[in-house]
Amino acid sequence: MMMLPLYASLLGGWMVLVLTALLVTGGTLALRGLLAVLLLILCGAGSAHFPDMARIMTGCGPALALCVWVFMQRPAQATAPRGAGVLPFFLSGIAALAIAFGRCDLLGVFLGCGLVARLGLAIGPRGLDRDGWQVLRMGLGGLLVAQGGLFVLQAGWGHMQDQAAAILLVGGLLLACGVPGRPGPVVAPGWNMEILAVLPVVARAADVWPVLLPVLTFMGCVCLSWAVLSRLGRSFPGDYWTGWAVLAAGLPDGVMGGLPLAACLLVMACVTPSGGRLSGSMLWPPSLPGMAAVLVLVGEMGEMPPVALLAGASLWPVMAERTGAGHGVASWAQAALLMAIGCMVLASAAYYQMGGGSW
Repeated sequence: MMMLPLYASLLGGWMVLVLTALLVTGGTLALRGLLAVLLLILCGAGSAHFPDMARIMTGCGPALALCVWVFMQRPAQATAPRGAGVLPFFLSGIAALAIAFGRCDLLGVFLGCGLVARLGLAIGPRGLDRDGWQVLRMGLGGLLVAQGGLFVLQAGWGHMQDQAAAILLVGGLLLACGVPGRPGPVVAPGWNMEILAVLPVVARAADVWPVLLPVLTFMGCVCLSWAVLSRLGRSFPGDYWTGWAVLAAGLPDGVMGGLPLAACLLVMACVTPSGGRLSGSMLWPPSLPGMAAVLVLVGEMGEMPPVALLAGASLWPVMAERTGAGHGVASWAQAALLMAIGCMVLASAAYYQMGGGSW
């Protein structure tokens, strides 16, 4: 069993190795792939002490997202500036550290480091461009709002104050992650690293502050509505699955062993801006997106049936759009990856159902 200090030290060493290797050599595809797979192995070993499969999947989410970005990027992205190529590696290491510590009071530090890295790439010869200023305003504003909500929650002034603080904490963290309404181009590298780190930590904090659960459920409904109403068939599918992930984070930890949140986060890790839209067949089990939607709907039916109906209704325009398009444009590699991980999630759900864990 790998202890937290050793795991954090190894992650820090991996980040130093990555920055040195990629900034000095530029990084070939083979080197990037080796570093990404090394992080995946490291995250798997560091998460092996968790008692359930869902926590292990969640801990490997940033590393999986990095592997998907490395091996499924387009040639134009492979020839991007050196700093842009290093950014996803840095953000994935920061996200893995945030999940490992699992503390809300450290999320501001980790998100701030990612914000500084993004701003470093947004600064041009004439200073920050328009997207850079949007990132700065949303990120800093969200972090300040979240930190204020965290202070009130820790103070424990009363139930009404805790409810207001929970709204500030969840809303501020989502705003810092660019959810909803991500600023700038959605093809920015490492677009999903912050949300992959934030949601597991906030879901774990709900064990201490249960008032966070209804706030997460409400914000999940808001994100789903935003994605469905604003997409008009053109938006990036990652924004849609972010809403499902936030909704899954609002389920109690005992619901299916945390599998709904883990499945939704794995969907976000496997979706890339250059991968194209998901075909209609991928939205059905046992493919991973279908499994994630089914697990969230089953969990919500046991907790809040009206929310389950609303979430299920959001599937209709997405599936109708895929049917009308006639075909999906996602790569075969992405489809195979989603099917393989979906089968793993299905096996984990069956294990819990048969008594291997508490539903």
